[in-house]
Amino acid sequence: MKTEFIPAHIYGETYLGLSQEYLKNIEASIELLRKGDVNGESYSNTDFGWHSGYIPQGGVFEKLTQKICSEAYDFIKQLESFNFSKLRMNNLWANINYKGDINWPHNHEGDISGAYYIKVPKNSGDLALVRYNESSTKLGSFFKKNYQYKTLKSKKDKLVLFDSACLHLVTKNHNIEPRISLSFNLDIEE
Repeated sequence: MKTEFIPAHIYGETYLGLSQEYLKNIEASIELLRKGDVNGESYSNTDFGWHSGYIPQGGVFEKLTQKICSEAYDFIKQLESFNFSKLRMNNLWANINYKGDINWPHNHEGDISGAYYIKVPKNSGDLALVRYNESSTKLGSFFKKNYQYKTLKSKKDKLVLFDSACLHLVTKNHNIEPRISLSFNLDIEE
């Protein structure tokens, strides 16, 4: 797990090494969820894409949730002098972004949030972590707000973890194929 810092936030990215067959099963399960709830939920995808309700962490998703929790545990363990006993996944949901879809800037609940990419066609949108500053300088006041982005390329089998307070967004999908990902929130227990 590669761990990095942007001012006020921490993130990490790695690949889980899950098989093509397993990812196809995950994708098929997400499609079944979508067919059962074609309208989905409306959060950061308002007016764009499909967002599932919370997905049970068992069944076909159990292996994936265990891998995510294991990587998140290692991610936190790298932080010098940070004490914790365990992690707990609060919730897991699926996102499908079709051509032209985005996810508006938002943050999450919990301590750690993240995304895992199931299907990522070329130019189908990337994750941008955002640091927001209110500037007090005269020039900064002219522009009112200063945003700094750290864009992370979306790639199949890639896991991205970040602190839940980090404002983030997903850029536009320019491909005719949908981008499919899972998102989640984890709590750190002391």
